[in-house]
Amino acid sequence: MKCPKCGNELKEGMLFCEHCGEEIRIVQDFEPEMDMDMEAFSTENFSGETFSAEDYAAGTADSGEERISTEDSGAEPFLKKKGRSMKMRFLSLSIHRKIVTIIILLLLVFGTAGAAVAGIRHFSADYQYNKSLEYINKKEYVKACTYARRAVELDPYNVDYLVRLAGCSYAAGDEEGTISLCYTIIEMDNSNEAAYKRLISIYEKQKDYDYINELLLSCGNEQIVSQYPAYVAKPPEFSLKGGVYNETLSLKMLANTKGTIYYTMDGSEPDEKSLVYSSPVFLESGKYDIRAVFINAYGVESEEAQEHFYVDVTVPEAPVVTPEEGEYTRPALITVETQEDYTVYYTTDGTLPTADSIQYTGPFSMPVGVNTFRFICYSEAGAAGEETRVKYSLNLHASLSIEAARNKLLFELVNAGIIQNMGGSVKTGTGHNVYGYKYAVTVDDVDYYLYREYYEDDAGNRAGTGTDYVVSIMDGQCYKAVQAVKETSASGVQASRADASKALPDSEGSEGQGTDPGPWGTLKLQDINSGINNPEE
Repeated sequence: MKCPKCGNELKEGMLFCEHCGEEIRIVQDFEPEMDMDMEAFSTENFSGETFSAEDYAAGTADSGEERISTEDSGAEPFLKKKGRSMKMRFLSLSIHRKIVTIIILLLLVFGTAGAAVAGIRHFSADYQYNKSLEYINKKEYVKACTYARRAVELDPYNVDYLVRLAGCSYAAGDEEGTISLCYTIIEMDNSNEAAYKRLISIYEKQKDYDYINELLLSCGNEQIVSQYPAYVAKPPEFSLKGGVYNETLSLKMLANTKGTIYYTMDGSEPDEKSLVYSSPVFLESGKYDIRAVFINAYGVESEEAQEHFYVDVTVPEAPVVTPEEGEYTRPALITVETQEDYTVYYTTDGTLPTADSIQYTGPFSMPVGVNTFRFICYSEAGAAGEETRVKYSLNLHASLSIEAARNKLLFELVNAGIIQNMGGSVKTGTGHNVYGYKYAVTVDDVDYYLYREYYEDDAGNRAGTGTDYVVSIMDGQCYKAVQAVKETSASGVQASRADASKALPDSEGSEGQGTDPGPWGTLKLQDINSGINNPEE
């Protein structure tokens, strides 16, 4: 069969021409027997009567008077039956063709609409972004990455899209891809906290602490850096600027977090074998080239800090100490000589004295036993000189020990009514008196132990009463020791005694660390009971 419009050969059953699109109207061919019946039926009816064309036109052939009827013949006329059959078949074919056409059109409409929607979504960055969130919530991170990546392709400069893709990549296990994305984000937004947090999380897991340090040092947002102080290794900070000084310096080095500062003073490169900073460094005199590095708790080393100092001060000479070191059997005074405006400090425990050690204010008694003293001078500028070290051994060959002499004193004080019992209880107050040994002295060529009186309350607070007692090391005679001064005023005497008390430590076990306000010749002894002068006078 051919197309009536373009003449193109049509395939069987086609309703449209594939070449020009013309609709094909199919007319059913009459069957051969129908053709023969129609010829026989053309001029006469079944009874042999002939009808003219006018009768057919007037409709008399089909009227109630028609000679051929169903009752007469017993069957419907053949032509009428065949005509209705053709009409029904044509109508059925037409409806089928329309339904098919409608279905095709609907499919085309919906297909086109679906394609249009799909196209719009495919090119919508917001849709892709939101779709990725949908799959993130479902924990389908690979699919989420697909949509997030498409959103970035559509809008590559949108930081939010990049952050979403980095999050999806991290959740999907792509650490390298996440790192690359985070650095891209930081290049676009140096204060993007999410990117820093993601990178640090990855580097923490990989233990790449050097990368974390570099990352945070390059961050311009202190608020972000302050959240990770332990990972940052900043150069040490010096408390002083380099330069020329005419006084001794106390240089402090500060670190930004927990770790260790290593430093050198001669300009050499510092490392973990260098000096460890633990306290201020004293620069006394000369040239100093200080270089320092900081290593944090994660082993990350900082950049180096360096300063140059030149200190021009006069260094004091070593102090002169008398008597000479050696063994002694009688009490002696230790005296230190030095230049004016210099301050002397000393120790008795073998450590090097500093400006925080005991200050020498005048001659003091040599302690009983073996003791080593170290003395050093400091100038007004704070420069420390050379030290002097002496060792003394004082053995008194006494009949009474220090403790036995103390008990003898307590017994005499109880008899005198000064204390109530050997525990030192007093009449007034709830506390008690304590008598602490200070040192050995010689008065009128007799050797004594000197004890200082303190009042101690129930809370353990102790204060000196201003009274000293001495006990003979040989026979145990007890006296009150009074400092003889010019009688200018009572307050003057009290001031002298206060100075002496201040210079002496107030503890029993600190033998030899106190000072005496003056030579022993100024000590006058009084009887405990009567308060009169020494009977020997």
